Amino acid sequence: KKGFFFPPLGATLRVSELFDLPSWINYGKVRGSFAQVGNDLPTRITNPTGSVNYNGTVTPVGTAAFGELKPEISSSLEFGTEWQFFKNRLSVDFTWYKTNTTNQLFTLKAPEGSGYNYYYVNAGNIQNTGIEASVSVTPVMTRDFIWKSQFNMSRNKNTIIKLHDDITQFVLTDSGSDAYRMWLSEGGSYGDFYGYVFNRDASGKIVLDENGLPTKADGFSFIGNATPDFLLGWNNTLEYKSFSLGFLVDCRFGGDALSLTQAMNDIQGVSEATAAARDLGYVDLEGQKINDVNGFYRRVGGRDGISGYYVYDATNIRLRELSLGYALPRKVLAGSKVLKRASLSFVARNLFIFYCNAPYDTDHSMSAASGAQGVDFYGVPGTRSYGFNLKLGF
Repeated sequence: KKGFFFPPLGATLRVSELFDLPSWINYGKVRGSFAQVGNDLPTRITNPTGSVNYNGTVTPVGTAAFGELKPEISSSLEFGTEWQFFKNRLSVDFTWYKTNTTNQLFTLKAPEGSGYNYYYVNAGNIQNTGIEASVSVTPVMTRDFIWKSQFNMSRNKNTIIKLHDDITQFVLTDSGSDAYRMWLSEGGSYGDFYGYVFNRDASGKIVLDENGLPTKADGFSFIGNATPDFLLGWNNTLEYKSFSLGFLVDCRFGGDALSLTQAMNDIQGVSEATAAARDLGYVDLEGQKINDVNGFYRRVGGRDGISGYYVYDATNIRLRELSLGYALPRKVLAGSKVLKRASLSFVARNLFIFYCNAPYDTDHSMSAASGAQGVDFYGVPGTRSYGFNLKLGF
């Protein structure tokens, strides 16, 4: 009941100890491990009590444990391999993993007359499977010039296998916006969000009303997932004598982004999209011309509009980091009895974005809360930073 930790049960096997490898293979390793970790319950959960205020009044407890609570358990299985070739100028590392998290702590609405607002229950079986891979290469290596390049790739798939016998859907957000919700549903994934979509006929065509405006389907429908399909990074370091240049290209592919900022700007008629539609005289909606431009954006925009219209591909590619440095040669510092090393470098982050389909920087969400991932509602814009680093060695 207090939680526990099992040390990883792992195994590593060096291939070179079993086989005579060719000279162009410098290193080979395969590995595997199993680990299980317990996450303890928050304080005052298993035995909640009321509190006495400074004026002597008592605040009764509003929650209670429903059944015997247990610590959250995460069980992970991992296999990988690592190889180095051609005098370590080429290296490959690959990992596959699977993690299942059970006994997670959920809160349920307590029934009327129970004396409590919520019950705590253990539930859930959330599974994450994925791969991580990296390839490092040194294409050029001379006395004066070295170029090192590394590719990193990761992919994670999240699946909600089980929630609770009495729960098939757990609400992460049910307020703040009438146009979307974030739920955990059995068979779904963390990061799923739901909203309003267009009403369509049997052939998939959007149904228009008597005024020629699109109609809204009843209830919420699945409109996207905030998590990316995979991440990719390309890191480079170039060194020429005392000069060095480094840059990192960061890529996110897949996933969805919901822009409520765009929806609000559209209904107020202050967005670029509404200006273009007014100049054109109509809105092209999947091949159907909507002549009432203002009526269209009043129908789809705003906090309670058709939020599925404002879902975008969250793919983005950017120059994440750039650095340029100079290190004083050793011969320059040879006469100094105190200073042994000195270097100066310029560093910049988030210089610019090569590609972004959404109308905002999808690296940012309006909140770090679980129910706000992948959603923008007049959020803080992304920042670009510049700086200098001075390193001295004595």
